[in-house]
Amino acid sequence: MSHRESLFVISDLHLGGDTGFQICTARGRRRLAAFIRGIPSQLSTGQHAHLVLAGDIVDFLAEQPFAAFTPEDSVATAKLARIMDHGDTADVWQALRELVSAGHSLTLLLGNHDLELSLPGPRRLLHQRIGHRGVEFLYDNQAFVRGPVLIEHGNRYDDWNVVPHDALRAVRSALTRREAPPPMRTVAGSELVVGVMNGLKRQYAFIDLLKPENEAAIPLLAVLDPGAMFKLQQLVRMARQAARTRTPRDESGAPEERELISGEAEQTEELLLREAQELLGASDDEIGAREHLKSWWELYRAGTFEDRREQLRRLRKALRIYVREQHETFAVAEESPRYLKPAEALARRGFRVVVFGHTHLAKRVPMLGGEARYLNTGTWAELMRIPEEVLSDSAAGDSVLSEFVEALADNQLGPWRTLVPTFARIDLEGETLVSADVFLFEEDGSVRPVGSRI
Repeated sequence: MSHRESLFVISDLHLGGDTGFQICTARGRRRLAAFIRGIPSQLSTGQHAHLVLAGDIVDFLAEQPFAAFTPEDSVATAKLARIMDHGDTADVWQALRELVSAGHSLTLLLGNHDLELSLPGPRRLLHQRIGHRGVEFLYDNQAFVRGPVLIEHGNRYDDWNVVPHDALRAVRSALTRREAPPPMRTVAGSELVVGVMNGLKRQYAFIDLLKPENEAAIPLLAVLDPGAMFKLQQLVRMARQAARTRTPRDESGAPEERELISGEAEQTEELLLREAQELLGASDDEIGAREHLKSWWELYRAGTFEDRREQLRRLRKALRIYVREQHETFAVAEESPRYLKPAEALARRGFRVVVFGHTHLAKRVPMLGGEARYLNTGTWAELMRIPEEVLSDSAAGDSVLSEFVEALADNQLGPWRTLVPTFARIDLEGETLVSADVFLFEEDGSVRPVGSRI
């Protein structure tokens, strides 16, 4: 009799950060613990569950003191302990312990926000909280493979989030011998989060919730807070720095140099910044003199009715440029070539199901004429999007935009934040694929397949 196994895959939990600074909020953590405890109830008699946490399980970048990477073992362990003990987060780890204690399996993969999980101290703490039996941790640039299924975080195809795994391995090696860890080139995306986004997030909490990220956030910040353009210029310099680390790729899209794994060269951020600067109507010198720039909100509140209408017109123009990008972003059957191309290359090697996370957007895309399927597990953090009325020709767009901007400026984001807790489920009969899809875990504990849009 063949072995029946159900793989449940979730990613991008982003547990971590102080209250008010978290993107996985209390309601997300409660739903997550309920999902883990509910896994056995989704099984048929004789089925075995295998839960895969496919990267960005915790978010070290959200923990103070902020650092793009924390190589000190004791400091990283202390950060992880704070994450595990914050509020009701401890219940998530307890739910994981209960799952493996019941005889099911758990595999953890490394992402790009939780590199420190691979260090000796955090690994020990993980096992202390969860247990050892039935628990596997893949942290050395490995993918999880089970028969025709491949699962990985997906950041290796993202220019901003290239992880130098050889250097990370050298850090771990030194720490096991109580040696000073060697310097490691930090991940450009992590530098961006710590050096730019965390500072902006205190004033504009939407900055790491809004999707599509750069396409929406850059023009929005340009008009909301012109002083932020100085930091956005830093963003583009980081993009250029990331571009210099890109490596040649073979015809399948795989990197020829395995140490630095990245995607195809793009100049999207530079284009966005130039368009944002045109919307702002400010020169580089004016942007440098940040104190001389009034924010969009100051001008809006102090102006006449006509001034406010003009401010809204400018902002709506900035956002409507990206109406097509938002449509594609939330369409479940559409994925960026940055991720779909390498997924297809993997499918051509015989994998019938390829699962990524990283993008925070649930996807279900057929590949190779339907012979294979690409799934993205989405996120258990919260999401925001520009209201559709703003991006359409709707006459109500200006009033909706005004309400939206007031919420953003005052960080009153409750009505605009959405929890879309999604997971992939793959059923196997031995090495034979039975089914594979991406699902939504509802508040009442019910499960349904993700629709055409999230």
